[in-house]
Amino acid sequence: MKLTIADIARQAGVSKATVSRVLNKRAEGVGAETRARIQKIVAETGFQPSAMARCLATGQSCSVGLIIPDIANPFFAQLVRGAEAVLNRDGYSLFLCNSDRSIEKESDYIRVLIEKGVDGVILNSAGSALDTQVEMLEAKGIPVVLLDRVIKRRESRFGVFVDNQGGAREAASCLYAQPDCRLLFLNGPAELSQSVERLAGVEEAVRELGIPAQRLQVINSDFTPEGGYHAISALLDQAGKTAALPFNAIFAANDLMAIGAARALHQRGIRVPDEVELIGFDDIEFAAMLEPPLSTIAQPAQEMGANSAELLLRLIAGQKPRTKTLVMTPRLVLRGTTRARAVAAEHKHHIQEQ
Repeated sequence: MKLTIADIARQAGVSKATVSRVLNKRAEGVGAETRARIQKIVAETGFQPSAMARCLATGQSCSVGLIIPDIANPFFAQLVRGAEAVLNRDGYSLFLCNSDRSIEKESDYIRVLIEKGVDGVILNSAGSALDTQVEMLEAKGIPVVLLDRVIKRRESRFGVFVDNQGGAREAASCLYAQPDCRLLFLNGPAELSQSVERLAGVEEAVRELGIPAQRLQVINSDFTPEGGYHAISALLDQAGKTAALPFNAIFAANDLMAIGAARALHQRGIRVPDEVELIGFDDIEFAAMLEPPLSTIAQPAQEMGANSAELLLRLIAGQKPRTKTLVMTPRLVLRGTTRARAVAAEHKHHIQEQ
């Protein structure tokens, strides 16, 4: 017969709530002697609490909301996969919400998740300027962890991010290693935190290398393949059929725009990487399957998702981690869309704790 929390409580001579506090490693309301007695019984019996029993004992829903801005983007699917694996391991159900890059839809989902009584929310926001959606959760006492995109007042909130500036600096420096490089930086929406940070990285590389301003062109698009395609097509149309190419290298702020850019170049007979080199950002699964395979800045997407879930579960358990922000390091992956060059050995992802 499978043991229950009630059985452990009866053997220890305490309430089920007291056993639950010990199992969930909550310090309040349990004396040291009682805690030790319960832990001994649990160890001797090999008791393993079920997720449902834990929820009933703690009054929690054992569910978490995860909001992403674009379910069609494979990068966000990898974030979800990493988070879901951790939540499933700990007996939590996941409500997945796709905001379609709309703050209004995102706010609607926040209200729904509050009504559902979720224990916490992981938020990959559609925007970076407004924090009303986070304030809605905070007002209800629902723990929230930001993922991937920064929202203002970052220092006061928990989150998992990537070093966008460092990754962009590495990509731009790699392309500028070719002495004649005329770089086009194809960025995302100007107001998003990733776009701001990746532009800062490109500009940092330009300053460090002493690159003349006329050898950098920056345009903004929307992080979609169609956006990348139309942006590059428009520039090539403006340049005319007989004029020299206005750039010979493209750094796209995500892989989807890089894929769109590659299509625009191919349609006009422009050879990659012989005439135009190309680097993306994310390293989605399809990046290595292109022809030629896409060089990119690889983000540890699954690890980022997993870390966000681990952080949220600690907050749900009533813990207050001293480390509020995890900033993970991306890496440069050179494939077929860049010409051969001498590069440092690839390094593993690591985390900066803040």
